[in-house]
Order: sequence, then structure tokens, then C-alpha cells
Amino acid sequence: MNIEPSRILVMAPSWVGDVVMATPAFRSLRKGFEAAHITVAIRRNARPVLEDSPWFDEIEAVSAEEHTFFGTLRLGARLRRRVFDLGVLLTNSFRTAVLMRLAHVRHIVGYSREARGFLLSERLKPLRRDGKFVPAPMVDYYLELCRRLGCDVTDRRLELFHRDELMGEFDDFSRRRGIDWSRRVVVMNPGASFGDSKCWPTVHFARAAEMLSEERDIQVVVICAPAEQALAQSVSEEARCEVVSLHDEPAGLDLLKVLIDRAALLITGDTGPRHYAAAFDTPVVTIFGPTDPRWSDTQFEKERIVSVDVECAPCQLKRCPVDHRCMRWVRPEMVVDAARELLRKHPKSKRGRTVPGATR
Repeated sequence: MNIEPSRILVMAPSWVGDVVMATPAFRSLRKGFEAAHITVAIRRNARPVLEDSPWFDEIEAVSAEEHTFFGTLRLGARLRRRVFDLGVLLTNSFRTAVLMRLAHVRHIVGYSREARGFLLSERLKPLRRDGKFVPAPMVDYYLELCRRLGCDVTDRRLELFHRDELMGEFDDFSRRRGIDWSRRVVVMNPGASFGDSKCWPTVHFARAAEMLSEERDIQVVVICAPAEQALAQSVSEEARCEVVSLHDEPAGLDLLKVLIDRAALLITGDTGPRHYAAAFDTPVVTIFGPTDPRWSDTQFEKERIVSVDVECAPCQLKRCPVDHRCMRWVRPEMVVDAARELLRKHPKSKRGRTVPGATR
């Protein structure tokens, strides 16, 4: 498509993991339209994920109130004053397509889903078979929109940034929480905002922490979102070894970037922090159960996926209606074996990677 926009509005995905998987698309748009002013609209709670990124001239943080009917009308009126001539929908909702129309965006590119095709100027159709969506990597799903706009889509690397100013704040946080960066820090993430079907049992996390702590230079740190504090606390209480739990002071999405960047390894379910790890080149063991890994495949060479074959998975359900066997049957030994292999094969500097300004 031949188009030379001067002002671009990009609607970012809602989930943190999807935002990170969209970073190759953000980079592609920036390189493809170097002279354009690019604004990204993103949920306010997810804004820290994209802060310090070099791809945008402006970040429009969208509040929860602006997702309501009247809030969408007000947001559309506010965006209309910016006079965007290209809109790129990385979301699938009907509401965000209406928002683009309310903002009077001249040319709107997105997937024809949720009965919104008539609102789009350029419609892409997701691959279906027998009426169902065919599992395909979200990274490529987003990049296909960029390809349609004539951008180079060969670079699939996930990428995130954090500024130097965060380092002082993070060092204070580490001292308060007792995180010892003279050791190899293994981060564990027992929660999942998607739903508890993605959660590996806390007792399994605790057993894995005990096995890894047998190596004296390893310290286990358990992270959580504010709504997941009970899970992190359970891991620390069930583990018969030293575990630093952040349940009483969860790291925000900005400090979490620094933490995972500096960590030696992450152990997690199919969650947003998993993609943080890929973006910062941190080895990661991902435990899969109810979700299909084909949707979130990033081809990250330092990731090991651990799962078991059960007849009911992947079900894509947020709550397990049976006995959660897809996660319960993943044994701690399986995860620890994968973790030790990655730690041996991909040792990482304890300081992570920092350079002046925004750093990746």
C-alpha cells in the first residue's frame, strides 16, 4: 500500500504479554515512517511497559473510565484534535475501531474481526479453518499489518527499554527487599492475570526453589502483581529454603523490567514476564498447560517450554473445570532440569545490561 502519513495513531494490545509481542511491529512502523509523528494509545496500567521506547513521539495513556461508552466518546473527541491520517489497530475489539472513527482518522488498518470490518479502510482477515482461528504467532499477526503498509517485517526480536534513572530506584528497592546481586538471581513468577488455569501449583514452585537453592550462589526471588500477592507469599512459606518474596512490595511494571533484565533466569507460566525475559535476553523456563504455545511463539533460543500431554489441553479456559492436570502433572524436577541446563549454557552478567539513557 502506498501511503505517506504525517501523523499515526497506533492502538496497543491490552495484555502486557501482547504489548511486548507487539514490539517488533512498533519498531517496524517507526523505521517504515521515520518522518511521521507516532502516537501509541495504551491502557494506563500498561504504560510503563512502553516507557523509554524510541518508537513513539507520544504515549496516550487510556484510563479505565475511557473504556466506557461515554469515556470512549470523550477520548475520541480529544484524539480528533490531533488530526491523524493513519490508524493502526493492534487490538481486535469493535470499540477501538469505533474510537478510530470518532477520532476522524483518515485511513484505518486492522483485522476484520468482531463485526468491525465496515469501519476499516484496509481489512486483513485472520486465518481460519472450519470456522475457528488457526493458531499462529502473535508477533507475526501484528507484523502482517506493518507488511501491508509497506514496512520491513524481517526483524522479529522482542525489545524493551529502561532508563538509567530507574537504576537508583531499583538499587534502593533491592536493598529493602534483600536481593543479593552478587549471586545468581532466579526469578519465579507464580501468578497469571489471564486466570488461575495458567498457574503452576505454589507447592511445585516451592520444591523447585529448594532444589535450585542447593547451589549456594543462587538466590530465588518470587515476584507478583498486586492481585497475586497471596500466591507469592504461599511459595515463600511452603519453601524450606531462603526465598525472597516481593508479596508485601510488588515491583511495578517499570522496576520489573530492570529486575528481569538483571536476573540470571526466570521461571514462569505463559505470562507477560515471560516476554519481558525474551525482550531482555534473559533465559526463561515457561510452564505451559491450558494455552496453545503456537499463539505466543517468539522463537527465543534461550527459552525452554515444559509441559505434559493431557487429553484436555490446550483448552484456552481461564478456569479449569476438571482437576488442572495439565499444570499439576508438570513435576518440579522437569522445570529444574530445564533451568539448570539454561543456567549452564547461557550464563548472564549479574549486572544485566545498562547504558546511558533508555537502555534495552
